Amino acid sequence: MIRISRNKKVKGSTIMEVIIAMAILTFCSALAVVIYLNIQKSSLPFFKVKAGELIEKHTRLALLEKNISDFSAKEEEFTVKRVYSTHEYFKDCYVLRILVFDSEQKKIQEAEQLVYIGG
Repeated sequence: MIRISRNKKVKGSTIMEVIIAMAILTFCSALAVVIYLNIQKSSLPFFKVKAGELIEKHTRLALLEKNISDFSAKEEEFTVKRVYSTHEYFKDCYVLRILVFDSEQKKIQEAEQLVYIGG
């Protein structure tokens, strides 16, 4: 049988100290989540700028090639798709749609242009 003498004080935390510590930890974790989400958002403009550059490049290539077949290619971490369709009113013109997707196949940006490919 273990005896604890009444003269020795057992140290511990009060409920107030525990609540204050939990509040500080909650605040710090909420702040960390906000910072993480801001970092995620700040990388999105980079993807949009890069997607815009890829759209310009593939638009130039499509106009130079004058080939109306659909096309898909992977460039760096992006997938670029060129899709042609005939114009609703102008049957000798095509609508060129260029779509840029990220590695998870989420659409980042798209552009449409009216193209005349003469014979």
